[in-house]
Amino acid sequence: MNADRRPWTELDLIRALVLDGDQAALREFTSRLHKCANSVLNQYGWFREATPAMREEIVDESLARLIDRFRRGFDGVNAQFRTYIYKVVFAVTYKEVKRIRKETSLDQEATRPDGSTAPLRDLIQLDITPWPGEVIDPNDPVEGIARSERATRLARALQRLKPEDRRILRLFEVEGLSTREVGRAMGFTEGNVSVRIHRAKDKLCRAYLRTFVETPSGMDEDRILSLVERLPSDEAAVLRIWWKEGVSLKKIAERLAIPEDRCRDLLARGKAHLVLLAEETPGAS
Repeated sequence: MNADRRPWTELDLIRALVLDGDQAALREFTSRLHKCANSVLNQYGWFREATPAMREEIVDESLARLIDRFRRGFDGVNAQFRTYIYKVVFAVTYKEVKRIRKETSLDQEATRPDGSTAPLRDLIQLDITPWPGEVIDPNDPVEGIARSERATRLARALQRLKPEDRRILRLFEVEGLSTREVGRAMGFTEGNVSVRIHRAKDKLCRAYLRTFVETPSGMDEDRILSLVERLPSDEAAVLRIWWKEGVSLKKIAERLAIPEDRCRDLLARGKAHLVLLAEETPGAS
């Protein structure tokens, strides 16, 4: 690292680390990951559960994931990479917190819907739709149960989308087609496909969250707003408008007087956190 140049961005550091084996870059990048992990732990009230060994595990696993992602190719700008870093650190931290709270044996007896029991390993559903969110640990029994429930909710959410929205998500997210290939398959321009994918994902996120607030008499959407209030204040401000009014990103940014890029990051981060909160909050439908 050259001390005379401009300050190093996170993208600079990972590039120097991966391409040049720069040990100074490794130390600085690791230091920033520690700060990010501490921020996540403090924001969500998990710091009391975080032992020094757990913090090191969070940083080590996050570093390994980020290096792997960079090696596979990352062509965005540093602001996008910083957002990705936060998502990775949050996912790893969340996994570690769950592991500490819910250590479960695969041999433990679990109850089927018909009342019979079987070893937990026999009841875990592994083959699920990949959204929303990544599979953090395919061998974790607790996460396996969560994925099974998530898949059921996701199927309900997908049924609420228009056939065109379901198809575009299936082609892009599941079959892995490029936006150009999706456009050819559906008769849209590549630019139009990107817009449609973004809108379909937004609708899916809303529909998925609504599976947590269904009641016999209708939708109790105030439940989601109560979860929004548990988010960090900047995320909550964006998500409150998004959930209640359904206006565009541009209008949310204008309403809050923040740059669109900042609003986009807060909206993406807030949606991910809101889904996690809904999934772990007792009393959801």
